[in-house]
Amino acid sequence: MGNHIVYEFAEDDFEDDDVDEMLGEQLSMAVGTVMSQLERLERFNPLERPTTQMPVIRKKPDLRTFRHTMLYKEIKALCALPANSNRPSDRWSLTRGLLKRENGIAAHPAGSFTPNQQRRIANLFVPNNKEERLMSLEAKVFVCKFNRDGSKLITACQDSILRVFDSSKGTYHRINRITAEVCNWSILDVDFSPCGQFFAYSTWADTFFVLPVNGDGRDFQWFNLNSDNSRSGVFSLRFTPCGQSILGGSNNSMVYIVDRETHTVRTINAQRNHKTDINAVSFVSDQDSNVFVTGCNDGILKLWDLRCTGSSDAASSSSSNRRYNTTQSRHTPVGVFRGHLDGITYIDPRNDGHYLLTNSKDQSIKIWDLRMTTPNNKLNKVKLPLIPWDYRWDTVPRDYYNPKATLEGDVSVMTYRGHRVTKSLLRAKFSPALQTGQRYIYTGCGTGRIIIYDVLTGQIKEAIEGHKDIVRDLSWHPVRSEIVSSSWDSHVNLNTFKHNPLLKRPSSGPGYRGSVRRSLRIAHQNGDLDEADEDEPEQQTW
Repeated sequence: MGNHIVYEFAEDDFEDDDVDEMLGEQLSMAVGTVMSQLERLERFNPLERPTTQMPVIRKKPDLRTFRHTMLYKEIKALCALPANSNRPSDRWSLTRGLLKRENGIAAHPAGSFTPNQQRRIANLFVPNNKEERLMSLEAKVFVCKFNRDGSKLITACQDSILRVFDSSKGTYHRINRITAEVCNWSILDVDFSPCGQFFAYSTWADTFFVLPVNGDGRDFQWFNLNSDNSRSGVFSLRFTPCGQSILGGSNNSMVYIVDRETHTVRTINAQRNHKTDINAVSFVSDQDSNVFVTGCNDGILKLWDLRCTGSSDAASSSSSNRRYNTTQSRHTPVGVFRGHLDGITYIDPRNDGHYLLTNSKDQSIKIWDLRMTTPNNKLNKVKLPLIPWDYRWDTVPRDYYNPKATLEGDVSVMTYRGHRVTKSLLRAKFSPALQTGQRYIYTGCGTGRIIIYDVLTGQIKEAIEGHKDIVRDLSWHPVRSEIVSSSWDSHVNLNTFKHNPLLKRPSSGPGYRGSVRRSLRIAHQNGDLDEADEDEPEQQTW
């Protein structure tokens, strides 16, 4: 697709002749130094090396509850899958579909594929291979994110630099390079404004920063949160759907809502009894600026509505800058969801106001229906996290991969296991609705892979290799079958679909379906066959 590779050099500006001379004279010495450092790291710091083995999951995904949800039925309809099959199949002949379209059979009246048929075709080309390395840096990459229409890509690194790329034409040209004025340890999260002209970032500081996408970094706004904790940091932030305010979750159990015009800071104490980190925040829909969710380090998901507030205490800012006013609201969440055994690392809504997913340190991804909350009598049965461990350097407890029983009060509708969550707050997201019908969930993994789950089956669709450390963040282009991934190995990779004949399933003859059944009638009863695919030969690659 003609994607261009961007190489990042040091801050100093070199002339071309100087660079050639420097490379010619010092290349061998530099390579030797790097290799010796790597050998020392491997010898004395074995825990720093990522675990490349995938976890072993012994239980099959439980689909009994999920098959009766509207989400399951909607995804099947959006992807043009038969509604009468309990085991949706990708076995479909693109050649026969084109033939039917040209003959005017089972096609759109206008002569083209319907949007649902287009999604079914697009789902045959899910990214499965690292195509190239877009960027090589000298520090860990924490964030990479497309804007709403996919015309721009932004990355944030531990070197305090935000890089903006033009991704509108299938190529990735860097159009801006902004050095953050304030960056403590690393930039933790970035979000585009709804208009796409600004972005906000957070770091280990009680401040939000807003900059123009095309600016030079000097013209920026900062919003002081007036936190009492000197070591406060904002792990997750989001623009409100209207763009007027910014929402953020902090490590002091506080949720901050900052008005960009009046600079008024509104705070919500998400944990009254004890202090815990709020690792993730998100609005449930792009149409509502009042309803949002928070994911805490104790594994509890909470639903909030800004219109259901109680009494408020307005207090003047204690800092030297008196332009900021803080309003602390006392109110309880409108819904609490229990099911994770450990802290939540990321939240991604389906954008329909009802369903969302959460990624967790208990090595699972769960889908929730916001209309189904945990009863109050089952909220305090077990103290979480279930197993004391530190995900930053400890080995993942084996019981998390294969739990013996579900947590009492678990109201999640589906659970996905097979990836590893370690070292950082890894992200998991729905695939684009316009392109795939949100048929897939893709997530970073502690093994350095990109894991893509099939939402309808619970199985891993693809496991893309290409990184040597954890993949902390990744973003699927809204209209192209491309995933950009950022990793702690200091690389940003582009992942696309690649046809590999070696992955094609072996066949013993025409119409081979992978298993011999005693009769088609039994297969129909069990939902193994789709009626629409009975007469179509298998052409799916695996």
